[in-house]
Amino acid sequence: MPSQNETLLRILTMLRHIPKHPCQTTARELITRLETANFKVSKRTVERDLLSLSAIFPLISNERSRPYGWSWSKEASPQFEEVKELVIKARNYANDLSSEDAKAFAESDFCFSNGLVEETRKAIYDMPITRDCYLHFKNNKCGFGKISLINLMADKLLMEDKMVDAVYLYQSADELIVAGWVID
Repeated sequence: MPSQNETLLRILTMLRHIPKHPCQTTARELITRLETANFKVSKRTVERDLLSLSAIFPLISNERSRPYGWSWSKEASPQFEEVKELVIKARNYANDLSSEDAKAFAESDFCFSNGLVEETRKAIYDMPITRDCYLHFKNNKCGFGKISLINLMADKLLMEDKMVDAVYLYQSADELIVAGWVID
């Protein structure tokens, strides 16, 4: 049985991975993110936690389709930032991070795991073959974009934003990731 500290850290980690509305995440996606952070948990436990946490925090569930999508409500900005700070403090307290890593964690994007960031770097480097000849991305601001494989082959990270009519040029995969883009 996990200790109270492990349970608290798991719940804070889970809260950290719930995006702000209109973006959503499912219980299954949360399990994947928790497993990446070395937490073993069942889908039923995550679902129970989400229901309990929604009584305390402004979390909302989209129950119109299955699987249910969870997000922080539009008005949740102060609580969202408080949870971010709690996660940082909890991780520092548990000595899971060095002080330099804690600073990087605090400044990093809030929703994307290290595994997803590495997948993004790998996809940019490997240039997988896709049906539509684009590599598709999502942004931490709930945006979506794409880079053509032709541009990738030319080492040109030219992101076409699908939500707004804009194009962004990045010098490296790291610059693209710092701007909040990861593979979708």
